[in-house]
Amino acid sequence: MRWNLDQLEILIACAERGSFSAAARHLGRAQSAISTAIAHLETDLDCQLFDRTGRMPRLTEAGEALLHEARAVIRQCQRLESRARAIGQGEEARLVLAIDEALVEMPPVDETLEALAGHYPALQLTLLYGAQGDIAGWVEDRTADLGILLRQQDQGPLLEGIRIAHLQQALVVSRHHPLAELVAPSTGDLAGHRQLLIASRSEGDAWQPLSAQFWRLNSFYSMAELVTRGLGWALVPQHIAQYPPFRADLIHLASDALGTPPVIEVETVSRRDSGRGPIAQWLQRTLGERFRDHRLR
Repeated sequence: MRWNLDQLEILIACAERGSFSAAARHLGRAQSAISTAIAHLETDLDCQLFDRTGRMPRLTEAGEALLHEARAVIRQCQRLESRARAIGQGEEARLVLAIDEALVEMPPVDETLEALAGHYPALQLTLLYGAQGDIAGWVEDRTADLGILLRQQDQGPLLEGIRIAHLQQALVVSRHHPLAELVAPSTGDLAGHRQLLIASRSEGDAWQPLSAQFWRLNSFYSMAELVTRGLGWALVPQHIAQYPPFRADLIHLASDALGTPPVIEVETVSRRDSGRGPIAQWLQRTLGERFRDHRLR
């Protein structure tokens, strides 16, 4: 292979400008240099790119096909240069982002990922979705660079969390559950039925149940699914209670018996001994902004 990128750029300019002379003016070259470059490219590729029998050179069938390939090569080179500049300026070339499945399909998260694709098109992104305890573990063992999750009290000494938002919770039961018949169930009413709670990575950090009958799960979505089946009552984030597959089957109960349901904090986590690059910092900042905007809508 003896052809070079300069020859491909000249081929593209000739095709787009319609003549060798117009390409020469566009590129600031002598017309003879353009003609010579095309002739050498045809020799290197062993095919005729332009039909020169008419007043203006016209692309041959081979020229049309190779013009498409030439443009693809130039675009790839531009991406390489852009990525090299970004890496040279300290941006991450790759990023593994772990997201709590409880945050799946939340507009602030989806909008942030869309913005990320536009701001950093050269980034090689890997998305991992998991249950609550998975996210911190993946960051801790370096499977992921950054995690977005619902906060747990004990993230471990290696992790550093930054709060970016908080979520309101709803007290829900199935519309077919006995508690659904009560306007405002008391603490005693709730204690008489199975409670579903979120499991924690640390037993000492687990939320204490109100009822003697309780199940623990590591997924709010799974918890809401079991509630719709009448297997118990639960506190779940409001966006999960409003999730279309659950919404019609869940009843929101007055929460006076429990006081104001505690909010759940959303945070990003990373290892303390790993610096956050510019893209990770942008993600944290943008997620916080999107959650604030969503709350104000």
